[in-house]
Amino acid sequence: MKAKNLGILAAEGFPVPKFIVLSEREEPDLSFSEKDFFAVRSNFSAEDGGEHSFAGQFLTRLNVKREKVEEAVQEVFASYAGSLDYKEKANRGKEEYCSQKQGKEELQEKAEQKKAEQKKAEQRKVESSVETVIIQEMLFPEKSGVLFTKNPKGLLSEMVAVLGQGLGDKVVEDQENVLTYHYFPGECLYQEGKLRDNYMGDEKDADLEKASRIRLENENFADSKKDHRAGTLVLTEKELKTLFTLGERIEQLFQKPMDIEFAIEGGKIYILQAREITTLDTHLPIRILDNSNISESFPGICLPLSVSFAKEMYCGIFTSLGRRFLGKKVSSYKELFQRMVGEFSGRMYYEISSWYDILRLLPFSKKIIPVWQGMLGVSNEEISFSKKKPSFFLKCRIAFLFCYYFLVSQRKMKALDCFFKERYASYTKQVEDEEDVKALFSLFLKMKEDLLREWDITLMNDMVSFISTHLYGKKTAFSLETMKPVRALSALKAVAGKHGLDSGEYRREKKSYISAYGDRIEGELKLETRTYRTNEELLDRWILDALETEKAGQDSRGDFPKEKYSLRKDCSEAEHSMQKAYGKKDSFEKDSIETDCSEKDCEETSRMEKPSEAKLRKSFLYRLAESSCNNREISRLHRTRCFGLMRSIVDKIGEKTIGFDVYYLSLEELEEMLFSGKDFSLKIARDKELRKAYERLPVLSRVKLLGKVDRDPLEGEIRVLSYESFKGKGNKEGKSRDTEEGKGETERKEDGESTPRVFLGRGVSKGIFRGEVLKIKRLQEIRVAEAKGKILLSYSTDPGWFPYLNMAEGLITERGSLLSHSAILARELEKPAVVNIPNIMEELHSGDIVEIDGDLGICSVIQQREK
Repeated sequence: MKAKNLGILAAEGFPVPKFIVLSEREEPDLSFSEKDFFAVRSNFSAEDGGEHSFAGQFLTRLNVKREKVEEAVQEVFASYAGSLDYKEKANRGKEEYCSQKQGKEELQEKAEQKKAEQKKAEQRKVESSVETVIIQEMLFPEKSGVLFTKNPKGLLSEMVAVLGQGLGDKVVEDQENVLTYHYFPGECLYQEGKLRDNYMGDEKDADLEKASRIRLENENFADSKKDHRAGTLVLTEKELKTLFTLGERIEQLFQKPMDIEFAIEGGKIYILQAREITTLDTHLPIRILDNSNISESFPGICLPLSVSFAKEMYCGIFTSLGRRFLGKKVSSYKELFQRMVGEFSGRMYYEISSWYDILRLLPFSKKIIPVWQGMLGVSNEEISFSKKKPSFFLKCRIAFLFCYYFLVSQRKMKALDCFFKERYASYTKQVEDEEDVKALFSLFLKMKEDLLREWDITLMNDMVSFISTHLYGKKTAFSLETMKPVRALSALKAVAGKHGLDSGEYRREKKSYISAYGDRIEGELKLETRTYRTNEELLDRWILDALETEKAGQDSRGDFPKEKYSLRKDCSEAEHSMQKAYGKKDSFEKDSIETDCSEKDCEETSRMEKPSEAKLRKSFLYRLAESSCNNREISRLHRTRCFGLMRSIVDKIGEKTIGFDVYYLSLEELEEMLFSGKDFSLKIARDKELRKAYERLPVLSRVKLLGKVDRDPLEGEIRVLSYESFKGKGNKEGKSRDTEEGKGETERKEDGESTPRVFLGRGVSKGIFRGEVLKIKRLQEIRVAEAKGKILLSYSTDPGWFPYLNMAEGLITERGSLLSHSAILARELEKPAVVNIPNIMEELHSGDIVEIDGDLGICSVIQQREK
């Protein structure tokens, strides 16, 4: 198999060292090469077969002198002689081998006679077969290693390259410390580990030093060993590009995931061997995970309790939806509903293929799926299904019900709003009064079933909002519930500025705000998140920070330049927010949940709009889009409050048991701990370390997996690398260009500014603004004051970002869609926003000057900060 693959690669023009294949009956003919040293490799017929692989079980001789080749050949052949069991396993037939491995004695007895005959036939085949070895020109590489075009663990979207110094046998035999490169095409590239600078420095490594000395002599290297070592311990960007490109081409050639041994000599990459990766279990289901939109609700690392609760929540809601539309057929989709979301490296993802299976049930699914992808910001439009195509009659039934629920969805959403408010008030009182941990957990489960029982109608409303907004096709700021927390917070800030944080007025309004919106914060759906309700000091600190920012802005007003084309009012920010939130200055409602500003918003908007816009507002499509989007935001706010109530229960249980560690348990484990007293301290300690390790790994937007598998939690040094020249997909850039050396330096204008680079994304909020970028990886790391007048740059946002966006002047995100919470909020705040720009977090940094166009979805780099 090795020789066959090498022959194919050589014929296709791949860089393969010259070689010949020799049988046991032949004499070595080395006239094919003028080299003095060779590698003699095994080429056992079943060594790298598709059914069984015994790679590394047979002898390979390196650094063999020309006069010693015949002796080395005999040694390699001799290594076959002691491996008859491998030949027997490889040739006895798949059925017998699998049955013996699984211990199926009954099957063996029934097929005994048949197998005996097969064994005789296969034995004759073995006896008549001719085994061979490979004689290959010996390389003396500076570095070598192994490239897997698919991670053998089952991560199908990852390529892995393991690199070591010198000869590759040391890497394969784990005798050399290595670097590992993890490459997710179109996503990221990072390096694991750090090579010690011991190249040619270990006296025990005689072969490596000998090989290096020969290479230095033969190629007349004049540099010293120290100079020769410099720069050889890692792969350059050019070498990485060449290596991964070769791997992709080889995989495409063989149409299989490949295990490739390579070596780098004199800056050139050679392919030494290529074999199929036989450890992948192709019987396992392929899972595609995508974090589009869900990263808004569950940003960053999630703890086990949040993960398990989210899985049960999604499963329960979709099961209820299935009962509405599928009837008795819902049982056939039970397994599908259990994998609507999944966890990967401690983060939450949609199992996107499951969603496609459900969307496939809808009428006009081929038209609806692209709309759904666009509204959720799914950048990879590849569609995959895990279930068979639904029958015609089932689709007819669903089409009828879909039309019905499409028409009644808004009425049912209003009913859900009333249902939630009634239940929420009742459960809030029960949670406050209950002290027994077992009763609290039972209440938790009861709430989960009760509050989410009718929640499936929100999915139908989401589809209505997607379709109506898509058909309406305008970036319109509807009068939405989204703005109420913003205005209420601005009003609270105004009270603090007027009366002080120690005043009774402020304490009263703070209590009212927390009662209504105390759970609206970054990561609000993660149960472990600390909110304003759980820690009021967080709100006080934000108010103080905002007041200091406002005062600093008043002192320096007009000092910093900005260019913006959008509507702005002359009144101060605090007065404007108070008037919009409460109708008139200094008039406050005691119960913010019941405050309804939609009529005032509509009146204010209608006074500002043009006659043509007023006509559009009267259209059915506009009203449907406005109603469905508004109901969507109301349901999301109710969901936030529901999770806040769940969080209160868990906090109470934690206070009486194991404290915050309760969040490191799943729902099942929590129940087991409370009702049977099981100790999970070891599991908790393990999960803490696991989450710390996952925190260091780059975020992936989309992964393709074989079965249930995850990335290794790495403890060593991890470096995220630039791979600008071979990302494979990403941004369309304007006038920037890279040099042949891969430096990627941008041309400079005569006036000293950078030539603009242009990144294309999705414009979700009108306006043009030129200003300074503030790059945010973790919201907790910055103060609100830092966002003042800046363009926020982030991977994604969630509802907890609204105080920062209120201070900022624009928004750029790597993920997002027209109906992302950040997009809706940006439109309401009349601030330009461009979302869904691939890899923009790698391209821009804090201090860069950019111009964003929220109409066209363009981000232009005007000047980059000097590094």
